[in-house]
Amino acid sequence: MASETEPPDLRNAHVIVVGNEKGGTGKSTLSIHIIIALLKLGYRVASIDLDTRQRTLTRFLENRQSWGVNAGRAIELPFHHALERGGKDSVGENEIVEFTSFAEAISRVEHAFEFVVIDTPASDSYLMRLAHSLADTLVTPMNDSFIDVDVLARVHNDRRQRGATAQYAALVLEARRQRRLADAGLIDWIVVRNRMASLQSHNQRQVAGSLVRLSPELQFRMAEGLGDRVIFRELFPVGLTVIDSIEEVTDKGTLSASQVAARGEVEALIRTLRLPTRTDAIAHMEARHLWFERTLEFYKELIAKGSAEPV
Repeated sequence: MASETEPPDLRNAHVIVVGNEKGGTGKSTLSIHIIIALLKLGYRVASIDLDTRQRTLTRFLENRQSWGVNAGRAIELPFHHALERGGKDSVGENEIVEFTSFAEAISRVEHAFEFVVIDTPASDSYLMRLAHSLADTLVTPMNDSFIDVDVLARVHNDRRQRGATAQYAALVLEARRQRRLADAGLIDWIVVRNRMASLQSHNQRQVAGSLVRLSPELQFRMAEGLGDRVIFRELFPVGLTVIDSIEEVTDKGTLSASQVAARGEVEALIRTLRLPTRTDAIAHMEARHLWFERTLEFYKELIAKGSAEPV
């Protein structure tokens, strides 16, 4: 039997969940770029689309596959599973169908791939809660708006004061509790300021300040995501990203200043996620153990700085 000080036997796949109950924050856009970035780094990646209505991630990957076929080029694609909506008469029966489908998808990929990226819908459901409890890394994109902050902590009329823990933060805290009970695992939670304007406003600075104050209490890290750029929307119909080859994303042979900046944003985000890194010297499972230990130390520091007890 392993001692209490040893890390648990972690799954082969590192599970990245992109989630937020609020819509319009860019979850699928982040999922897309995380997936393609990891593929380009040479990792074996699987993806799961839990949004049975919009299926944005699934549509992007269909466009990407079609582009590759029509262009006659080999292009990186993950092993993808799109969850189907249950077609039963009752909500309960639909939940059983969808849960079974999700469980089968996870069991099929968790030992065959190095990363599994799960894109979730903007809703609170049993399936979304289950996905969150499976996360090793949880990425929560947010717009620079107090409306978005309000899903973490109720915004007080005196913005320097912290309101009560809100519904989405409560969901994450419960997912962390369930994860600890299941395998003593950690959920590294990163709140990503996404769709940021190029010029910072007074409101953006206030939002950033609120998140900085919440970070040690709710134990999340902060990261800057993708700017509000037209290029991300323009490339969706052909299934390409700004980190694809220059000749694929532009007819001019060179990237515009905006495209260069967008590519830099994606690369910076991947670095900030601090995912376990496979090298010739470190096997993926060993890298995951190191990631677990370093993340544990990080949260111990957060607890010491601003939280009375671990969440």
